[in-house]
Amino acid sequence: MIRFGPAGIPLSCKGRTIRDGIEDIHALGLHCMEIQLVRGKYVDELEDFEELGEIAQSLDIHMAIHAPYYMDFLGNGYMRNKSKKFLEFAGEVGNKIGAGNVVTHIGPYHGISSEEAIKTLIPIFKDMRNHYYANNYSPRIGIELTGKPDLFGSVREVVEICRKVKGIQPVINWPHLHARGNRWLNDRESFKRVFDFFENSLGLKKFYTHFSGVEFDTEGTERHYSPIKKGEIKFEYLAEVILENNYNVITISDSPLMEHDAMYMKLIMERVEARRQERIARRQATEQIKESRKAAAEAES
Repeated sequence: MIRFGPAGIPLSCKGRTIRDGIEDIHALGLHCMEIQLVRGKYVDELEDFEELGEIAQSLDIHMAIHAPYYMDFLGNGYMRNKSKKFLEFAGEVGNKIGAGNVVTHIGPYHGISSEEAIKTLIPIFKDMRNHYYANNYSPRIGIELTGKPDLFGSVREVVEICRKVKGIQPVINWPHLHARGNRWLNDRESFKRVFDFFENSLGLKKFYTHFSGVEFDTEGTERHYSPIKKGEIKFEYLAEVILENNYNVITISDSPLMEHDAMYMKLIMERVEARRQERIARRQATEQIKESRKAAAEAES
């Protein structure tokens, strides 16, 4: 299963409620939506979330929640507890709407080493996972890869947390990974190596991902997301890898163009699949011709 959708209510949506967003996403032919949660932003709709979840399910739209962008699990006691409360709230909201994923950032290192950060985070996320289990929350907590070196979230770090805390999953943010990896996602093989790493390290079979273009400052540091057409990461390479390996992937558009680039990715995927099927058909036709000629030659002899 391959799904595409925006990070938030579509820009083209006339109404600005989640209900309007779900209906618009379905009308656009998309199949997932990640709600960008800011505490209090959707409080007026909370009572309707279970109904909205039923609507999303009936329309085959996978729902997800992104916890507030500023999280600080490695900060002082106040900030750490505040971040935990945000993640608990995201789980409650996600459960009401039937979300499959709650996405979170970790925050800055605050001067400690990667190893110290991992040791600090493991008990925190065991507690968060257990809180979700105890309340029978439907979503799984996902830790998103980050693009800036001062923020916790390298591939190695996220995988280590997921290995030590069963039930936590990685969120592959391709532009962040590209930025943090010195802009190395530039061919099919690089994307395939990422999938292989997560499969081999975590036995991952379903992948929750974000995609967009990305712009850099003069020093080569990630600056901000950009439309896919303006970015240097070629979605065609990723599409080819996904299709050739039959990966189960949800892709959220972080692009400023949101649903437009979600539809653009879907279109690219359809074009890549059409070309792939043409190649398969040509190979099969060539094999049939070879077999026919071989059979005819054997009959003549």
